[in-house]
Amino acid sequence: MKIGILIIFRNDENIIDVQKFIELFSQNVKLNVCLVNNESTDNTFALLKEIQEEAELSISVIDVKKNRGHDAAVKAGIRYLNSAHDLPFILCLKTYVSEDFLTLEKVFASIQQEKGIVTGLFQKTKRIVQKNVFSLRGVLEFQT
Repeated sequence: MKIGILIIFRNDENIIDVQKFIELFSQNVKLNVCLVNNESTDNTFALLKEIQEEAELSISVIDVKKNRGHDAAVKAGIRYLNSAHDLPFILCLKTYVSEDFLTLEKVFASIQQEKGIVTGLFQKTKRIVQKNVFSLRGVLEFQT
């Protein structure tokens, strides 16, 4: 089962570990990843492009030029994932903080195991924005 992952970044240059992201995304072939730069004024967009170029997984990077809030950035990423891929589920991380990397690793490990647990998690998790979009943090809460 292919799953979309949407992560929103804004001025996160100091907390993005490019190498860790490259390694994480290289191990997860069942994912369609979309990284959204929400009008960062620092070097965040360049780091996201570097991740895109170096990772073995196909990653999309969207650059939102004008910050209209997190919800607008989320909707831009969802629109892209829904138009480019036929995905039953999209996991969304509205704002990235350094502690979220561990969350990403845990959720990605569950997705890779593909034991039916993921579908059950989606049934219990509150949807955000659209019918097939779920909070990445919310999925993790039900997993533990």
